[in-house]
Amino acid sequence: MTKTITYITGIIFSLLLFFLIPQIAKADIVPLIKGTTPEIATQNGKILQAVINQASATKAKQVTLPTGLFYINGKIILKSHIVLTGPNSNPTATTLTMNNAPMTTDSTQTSQESATDITLQNFTLQYNPTISKFNYLTNPTNFYQDNLLNIGMTTKEETTAGYKASTKRALKTNIKIFNMIFNANNVGTSIINIAKAKNITIQNSQLLNSGLQSGISLTYSDNITLTNNRLKNLGRTGIVMYYGNSSINISNNQVIDWMQRYGSYHYDAVKKKRRDTRQHARCRNRQLRPSKSVYHR
Repeated sequence: MTKTITYITGIIFSLLLFFLIPQIAKADIVPLIKGTTPEIATQNGKILQAVINQASATKAKQVTLPTGLFYINGKIILKSHIVLTGPNSNPTATTLTMNNAPMTTDSTQTSQESATDITLQNFTLQYNPTISKFNYLTNPTNFYQDNLLNIGMTTKEETTAGYKASTKRALKTNIKIFNMIFNANNVGTSIINIAKAKNITIQNSQLLNSGLQSGISLTYSDNITLTNNRLKNLGRTGIVMYYGNSSINISNNQVIDWMQRYGSYHYDAVKKKRRDTRQHARCRNRQLRPSKSVYHR
């Protein structure tokens, strides 16, 4: 019975999406659906992607999100010539919760697509906190591994080969991020990854709770401006520049509580904390347990 209801619900949502898509591009605000079910999250992903694709293709440009909390299944691929914005200047008014994939500029790890003229502003982007997280002692390998926002990608071959000037191609250009909240909820790797990019600005934003890696990571990128941002509770470090970067302007950023989930110091601290906790528990149990039984006859 449950499977039948789920199947019928899926058909209804599919039909709804079929009739909505022609109207979505004309709507002032993207008609995302509130709710936590997988069916709703899947439809939200399809709706938002359709709006972005249409706005990019027609140069309509602005994509305005509604007020509220919305769950998204699947990745959201950013396209050229769009402004993805919340409904007002309060970034907490709209939250997009990514259930199982990032927001990104590339459809695959190796697609190497070009994108330009993209703005993100005035909303919150977060990972669902229930996604499998890294933990040195309980989950060191089987955890979700991606960044919350990818602006460009490097292939595995490029990463393992180290810096090569021939690899430095600016595929992502003229991207601006203003007044945003990014909350990875300790899921994944870095919060924002920037690679093979040029003319990127991140300003007046909060980057919170990265996974195993950093707040912002840079590779093969030029003319990057990072100003007046707050980065807090970071797995590794606040802002890390890997190889092949130039003309990086970093100013007036606040980095708080870094190296929280990475490195030998953290590993040793976690082990020591657990060992101390167990020793404390054993000592407490000994104090509560009488040394020998006493019987009254």
